[in-house]
Amino acid sequence: MKEEMDIGGNKAWILIEPHLLGDQHDGRQGEYFTASYSFEEQAEGPAVVLFLRDDLTAKRFELPVQALEYASEKLLGSARP
Repeated sequence: MKEEMDIGGNKAWILIEPHLLGDQHDGRQGEYFTASYSFEEQAEGPAVVLFLRDDLTAKRFELPVQALEYASEKLLGSARP
């Protein structure tokens, strides 16, 4: 899912991606979501910035809306003077 946002007068694109969690031994599966952003609509590679935890692993969210809210707060916070 890709969402366009206005961040301090500049456009940013938030990309929310699903990832499967699975346990091959008992058949249980679930998913989590990650969020990344770019200031270019069709960006790939180094132009896309993944939100990370303190240990430099991808920040995981239970729901896409949580990932989008987190990204919005972080980017809007960094755009304020």
